[in-house]
Amino acid sequence: MSTKDLFSKYTHIYAKSQAKEIIPPGQFVRQLVDLPHGGLDIGIFFKGRRNKQPVQVYIGNPIHSEISKYEGLLEVEGSTYLSRTILKNVKGLQYLRVVVSAGRILDSGSDRIAFLKKCQRVIDIFLKKAKNVVHLGDFSPFRIDKKIRTLQTFFQKDLKLDEVTTEAASIPFHVSSPDYVLLTGEDLIVVDEEPTVRHSVFYIVGGIGYTFDKSVGAVHEERMFRVGTDLASLGIDEAYSDTMISRITSDFQNNVHSLVFADVWKKSTAQPLAVGFGDLLIKIGPDSDIWSGVFEVYVRPPTK
Repeated sequence: MSTKDLFSKYTHIYAKSQAKEIIPPGQFVRQLVDLPHGGLDIGIFFKGRRNKQPVQVYIGNPIHSEISKYEGLLEVEGSTYLSRTILKNVKGLQYLRVVVSAGRILDSGSDRIAFLKKCQRVIDIFLKKAKNVVHLGDFSPFRIDKKIRTLQTFFQKDLKLDEVTTEAASIPFHVSSPDYVLLTGEDLIVVDEEPTVRHSVFYIVGGIGYTFDKSVGAVHEERMFRVGTDLASLGIDEAYSDTMISRITSDFQNNVHSLVFADVWKKSTAQPLAVGFGDLLIKIGPDSDIWSGVFEVYVRPPTK
């Protein structure tokens, strides 16, 4: 398929697109889209028996992982927390624990009662969603601790790279500086030192077409596609989309292309599907390769 035909195909696909992506993926965590958090920070911790630290999927702002070791009503680091265990010692999972932060120390009894009522609503819905999975008899959707891991763990344990090779393989990631890379098989590689990921819903706003010029060794952005769906009600207007996309196109080759097609992926059976940069998700389009293709652009609605 020629470059012109490929781009025409994508223009047609995106014309009336209403696609969205939920990060992290998975049957259980997808249910958290409508979890009412009322502005509270929520951390969902998945701790495998063999893991030194838990994996955290958070809503709002992340919770310090040390707090997840305890249960009950806590006062730590300038905030009041409620920590509740949802599952314990099930199929290799040491615990699945929800921690809710008030964002400040609650001194009065009335403030604590109001906070606990909000927490109870969150936990009740969380338990209901967990039961939906339990009733199916398959506990694998709870094993998020096996799906999310750090870049160093991926390089050293999955790919068996030595220290020198790990350092070299890390260069494209440090240059691009993404938050994470989504792989085939719904694995998520976090570039930070802790396996922590924000629960997010991204909406497609278009695509970036590209070609690789062998004569100069550079990637050229060929065209930008826009979807016909009106996302203004979510706070995603044309200006917002353009601002988000400019963060990638300002240095397209180093930000996306060099990372997605880095040599290290030749050593891995799992391949990159998307790259996350905060409020921006770049997904590799079908039939795309190092020479030409399309990167689908998704954005997260701005925080109100």
